[in-house]
Amino acid sequence: MRMGKRRPLPGHPPARPPTPGTRASGDPLKQARAAWRAGRLEEAEKLVDAVLVLDGKSPEALHLSGLLALESGRLEKASARLRQAAMLSPRDPEILTDFARVLERAGNRQGAEAGYRAALTLDPGFAEAALALGGLLETLWRDAPAAEVFESLVRQRPDLADGHARLAAVKLRMMEPEAAIESARRALKLKPDLIFALQTLGSALDTLGRYEEAVAVRRRAIGLNPRSGALHYDLGMTHMHHGQLAAAEASFRAALALEPENGSLHRALAFLVPHKTRDADIAALERVRRSNSASDDDRMHAAFGLGKALDDIGAHDEAFGYFLEANRLKRAVLTYTSEETDRLFDKMKAVFTPERFASLAGQGCPDETPIFVLGMPRSGTSLVEQVLASHPEVAGGGEFRLVNQLMGGFAGGAGFPLAEALDAVSPGALREMGESYVRQVRALSPKARFITDKLPGNFIMIGFIRLILPNAKIIHCRRDAVDTCLSIFKNFFAAEHLRYAYDLGEIGHYYRRYEDLMAHWHRVLPGFVYDVAYERLIDDFEPEVRRLLDHCGLEWREECREFFAARRSVQTASSVQVRKPLYKSSIGQAARYGDRIAPLLAALRG
Repeated sequence: MRMGKRRPLPGHPPARPPTPGTRASGDPLKQARAAWRAGRLEEAEKLVDAVLVLDGKSPEALHLSGLLALESGRLEKASARLRQAAMLSPRDPEILTDFARVLERAGNRQGAEAGYRAALTLDPGFAEAALALGGLLETLWRDAPAAEVFESLVRQRPDLADGHARLAAVKLRMMEPEAAIESARRALKLKPDLIFALQTLGSALDTLGRYEEAVAVRRRAIGLNPRSGALHYDLGMTHMHHGQLAAAEASFRAALALEPENGSLHRALAFLVPHKTRDADIAALERVRRSNSASDDDRMHAAFGLGKALDDIGAHDEAFGYFLEANRLKRAVLTYTSEETDRLFDKMKAVFTPERFASLAGQGCPDETPIFVLGMPRSGTSLVEQVLASHPEVAGGGEFRLVNQLMGGFAGGAGFPLAEALDAVSPGALREMGESYVRQVRALSPKARFITDKLPGNFIMIGFIRLILPNAKIIHCRRDAVDTCLSIFKNFFAAEHLRYAYDLGEIGHYYRRYEDLMAHWHRVLPGFVYDVAYERLIDDFEPEVRRLLDHCGLEWREECREFFAARRSVQTASSVQVRKPLYKSSIGQAARYGDRIAPLLAALRG
């Protein structure tokens, strides 16, 4: 397969010709580096191979040979050459960093992390190692350690705009938007045209509900690169988050004019705009799906968009065929087995027992600020949060990952050593974690009586939440099993941890395990979890909302009736739906698809 020029991700700097050393003063290596800079890779490789014939232990030549192999996708050769170079020059941070980069590309993340850290031990201000290490940690969802890496980098290199920009991005992922804004502005003071910093600044302002400021920053970025479809898309998403749907559509169309085969843009437009006939947008989606030049990823996004658009016009059987195609393409690039879910859920049930709660009672933070809205994805969590956030005493926080981060940091990652960590928990540790959680969410709204956390997957963490925040409210959203699972299957999720979401059988299995785990929480924590049924909320809205508010200690307010008019940023897959009055069209989906959903029904039956 022909390898194109790699596009570096933020935090993953592109490989570059190695810095000349004392042994690189000869003309062939200089010429090889010049040829690489000019993009003449074959010429560069011939030159460096000639050097290695004469001196097979030249670290500089081995280094350059490894980078050339990496650029052309030959990981085995790249690894061998860079390993040899690192053995010959074990105190060269550039070589160690590039060897770590090869290990990361090959999937050896643990080795890559060790290599980046070794380079930083030699040179704490070496930007390439720090940016690469921070980026690796971000891909592993280890945001707090990534932030520590970037913070150390900007202490060493306060003039490095990229360091401040990467710190801003990870702070935003950690739901610290004010800190993200501060770091992004530092980056922009150093480098006013740093688009990545502008993107992060715009997202942080969006998160805080500062719509006009976010739009101004998005437009500033577009002014620097008006031919970037991604920047027009960013502007469209900010409009959409704040309910400005016509403006969002205009931005998405501007992006598509620049990138007509970008399947992700087509999918975003399809899910934003309701379709009534086989219109030009559907024809454009079909062109992307048939295009020989489109990637599998573009075709996957286009197929999701076609499924949604054809569902809109009632062509349900045809639509489902596209949903099957989209999910097949997405599932093909994921590694997942249902046994992973079994192990995690079984572990949670084994760790969080009545005896555990009794032994640790009273050790958490007593603050009553958090209201957790959780359940399966597509179960009505966004609707319930929007209703609550319409109340003057409640701030809608959106989806935090703080509980997961706190538990991962406490237990050493992934939650599996959790029993041992809880057995040995020190006095005050649970309270400190609860206080840390409240402190971070308070940054979004210092004055609100309650703040919602609407991460659906927090249903796995209910036991841990009880220990660190015993007075938090837990609102569990339930929806018909088939409707929930089908709605998951018909949507693309940017969150890569939802790896079960692209196969009907795997979704059904996950749903059964979710039901089993929720039954466990109800059994071991009676009265702690309040259930809200989506169908009852739709059919009997005001009485259901009154009961919900009463459970949270809130009085009825008329604003809750007009929840769809609330002015706040909604950054979830349901951001369009929650801007509409109640509707029933998403109830009872099974009848549309007949026998085509048999694998799901079989999995739900077990």
